Amino acid sequence: MRASRGCVIRPGRRLRGACVCGCLVAGLLAAAQAFGGPPAGDRRPEEPSGAIFARIATGFEDGDAGALAALVHSEGLRVTGHNERSGEYSPSQAVYFFRNLFQAQRTLLFAFRKTQDDAPGGYARGMADWKRRRVDSDRVVEQQLLLVLALDGGRWRLTEINMIR
Repeated sequence: MRASRGCVIRPGRRLRGACVCGCLVAGLLAAAQAFGGPPAGDRRPEEPSGAIFARIATGFEDGDAGALAALVHSEGLRVTGHNERSGEYSPSQAVYFFRNLFQAQRTLLFAFRKTQDDAPGGYARGMADWKRRRVDSDRVVEQQLLLVLALDGGRWRLTEINMIR
């Protein structure tokens, strides 16, 4: 027997070839599924993202730069919308970002209005209201923040802060 491409198929070999082909396809599908998702350590977080959002709120209310820096993702923190401090910060630089922020600002109120807890895909988002005033002024500024958490070794960590006016 001849296949359309000129291959010779011998009687009795079809079943063996089909089994080999089936095993190869199954192996490729398994490998694609294994490499297509998040790393195995990021599948089940150690604690819910809501607990991290609560710690962030406490850190802002207390002006605790160290507590907030400890929550930063190992790949760093991206800050946007804050003209003089926008940029990307490594975990070790994040403590200085928060320290400088709290030296210039006093938090009057920090509260999450909405959080997307334990979202699929390895990210969680929260929208917060931050009421603050500069140390050298009585003027109160109200600002919204969009904070993004990402899984990092099975733990939710702060990866992005977007300051919205």
